[in-house]
Amino acid sequence: LALESGVSVLTGGPGTGKSRTVAAVVRLAQAAGAEVALAAPTGRAAKRLEELCDTPASTLHRLLGAQGKGGGFARGEHYPLDAELVVVDEASMVDAELAAALIEALADGTHLLVVGDPAQLPSIGPGQLLADLIESGVVPVTELGRLYRQSAGGAIAQLATAVRGGELPPPAGGEDREVVVVAARSAAEAAHRVVQLVTDSIPRVLGIVPADVQVVTPVHAGPAGTVALNTALKDRLNPGPGKVSGFDVGDRVVATANHLDVGFANGEIGVVTKLADRGGLLVTFPGGTLEVPATALGDLRHGWAVTVHRAQGSEWPAVIAVFPPEAGRMLNRPLVYTAITRARGHLSVVCVNGPALRQAVRSAGGRRRVTLLAPLLAGAELGEPDGDDDELDAVAAPRRETEPVG
Repeated sequence: LALESGVSVLTGGPGTGKSRTVAAVVRLAQAAGAEVALAAPTGRAAKRLEELCDTPASTLHRLLGAQGKGGGFARGEHYPLDAELVVVDEASMVDAELAAALIEALADGTHLLVVGDPAQLPSIGPGQLLADLIESGVVPVTELGRLYRQSAGGAIAQLATAVRGGELPPPAGGEDREVVVVAARSAAEAAHRVVQLVTDSIPRVLGIVPADVQVVTPVHAGPAGTVALNTALKDRLNPGPGKVSGFDVGDRVVATANHLDVGFANGEIGVVTKLADRGGLLVTFPGGTLEVPATALGDLRHGWAVTVHRAQGSEWPAVIAVFPPEAGRMLNRPLVYTAITRARGHLSVVCVNGPALRQAVRSAGGRRRVTLLAPLLAGAELGEPDGDDDELDAVAAPRRETEPVG
């Protein structure tokens, strides 16, 4: 389907073989002499895709030749991508604007394979490309449903499959301790447990070093939010005066905005390796080491703990997912599912209110995004006229007061 259709979709939950299938498709395309381009929304996801397929991969912004922090793209209708097959992984993160730029950069005859899991959180920007493509019924969709990781090393995948279906079962246990649930009576106790897990329990019991442990939380504020957790983790893991804009060599940092002129994108996580000249920093990101000038340091934060949204598109050997009371109504199935599927080898769930977490998993999610891509694609397939702007406004207008329109 990937080489027969202009656009096709590959989807499925963790442990169903998406990664191996993508690698096989890429190998077969290359064996047929096709030029292949691989991309993902984040640097870490692109690096994983590159290692998986043994073929260079990049972020979508780099693939399209993004121009600086807020500019357009070098690639487009008049300068399309030199590829016969373009594979985009973690497509649930791709918003309407980036999707439009990607499609514009595809030459006639280029095939697009969209890979992702619609059960994850939708993109931060407007739209829901992956969900709309699947819902439209216009493009062929291959959904992998069989869970292959069911024996050793499969507890995370089994938990994710259950959550994807709206259930939160108790941890299966087992000597490998792949999934551990840690109860806390308050957000402050949850924060204490998180620091204890990162700095002592996980390294001592499982042999996973703190550098391979990532904390994810839904919120910035509160005792178990990113700000307080990063302060506590820096004090334990890399104490220092914060010589340059609050950062020291050895600090883990996360980008909070695109600086493609410098070489990093929003959500990328790296480590400060050196203090650079003129008040900058050398930071090693998944794609390599970059000099971040003083003018861009305002868009870096400490990254031992990041929000679930910012963690999307990345995986780590060990993840601590903390769900404090401050999450409130933010807590829903896509958020919980996205948080737990960031873990590759070990998952610790630190929870203050178990019943609230179970109820959040049972609820399908927040308000449904109102988009027009699926009906427009379906209408185009049937040969129906798109209609004028007034007709499109009439479709969306009744919901505008209560729901965002993507």
